[in-house]
Amino acid sequence: MQTTKGPAGQLAYVGTERQPGVDRFRALPAALSLFNALRSFRVFPAFTALSALSALFVGCANGPSTARLGAAKGNFTTVLIDPGHGGKDNGGTSGRITPHQREKDLTLDTAKRVRDELKRAGLRAMMTREDDHFVELDDRVAMGNQLGAGAILVSIHYNATGSSRPNGVQTFFWHANSHGLATRIQQAVVSSTGETNNGVTRRRLRLTRNPEIPCVLCECAYLTNPADNAKAAQDSYRQLIANGIANGILQQYRLGDEGIPPVPEIWAPLSKGSDKYVPTKKGKKHVRHSSDEDGRG
Repeated sequence: MQTTKGPAGQLAYVGTERQPGVDRFRALPAALSLFNALRSFRVFPAFTALSALSALFVGCANGPSTARLGAAKGNFTTVLIDPGHGGKDNGGTSGRITPHQREKDLTLDTAKRVRDELKRAGLRAMMTREDDHFVELDDRVAMGNQLGAGAILVSIHYNATGSSRPNGVQTFFWHANSHGLATRIQQAVVSSTGETNNGVTRRRLRLTRNPEIPCVLCECAYLTNPADNAKAAQDSYRQLIANGIANGILQQYRLGDEGIPPVPEIWAPLSKGSDKYVPTKKGKKHVRHSSDEDGRG
């Protein structure tokens, strides 16, 4: 497998030729089965099931060419990208800092950029939402679980806090099989953007604990930090963030956990909305929703 490695902030592509002869209709039975399975969830709304079905068709039509990508150690070919928040949930905002920005808008824009880069590289990429509507956290988890083995989930967020001082990038994981992915994404985003490295943190969130597939949550910048917020407002900077996330995913696809020290698996109950997070003095994470930090994922 031959790769082309560009300068920092540019994506290292694994081939760029168009995949020939994709049979979109061959995937119809599997797509319908997935739709019916999703509808079987009592709490799973029909519009979310339709979104997932649409995402599957997009993924099938732009699926990976295993011959082009070659053998890899990451054990996945599908990436479910989750733009945090949406619809009635704005997520964090920049508050009084200008330009005024809402997290839900930035996550959707960044997620689409990541999706496009991954498709261009040859991986199948789909999203939990394609527009500004709200998707329940448990429904996002269910989408990932329905994809099963051979898929990973990457949730994209922007941070906010009551202070304007914190800045930088931070990536969260819970399961041991997600540590390598979190590490590579964190390193790649920091390398691409030059932002402050707030490290990789193990935290039991709905989108790091509950999915049955490898899953991470990346906080790309602080909207409440004037410098971070100004940069996040720029298309070119969000592209650097997206390139970093995509590069980290592609590195994990090629290398798996090779070269990354392992961490032990830690059992914990499933995360739920009523969980409370009490920050410590040493904690780097700043709680945006004091009553429920899990609201971010």
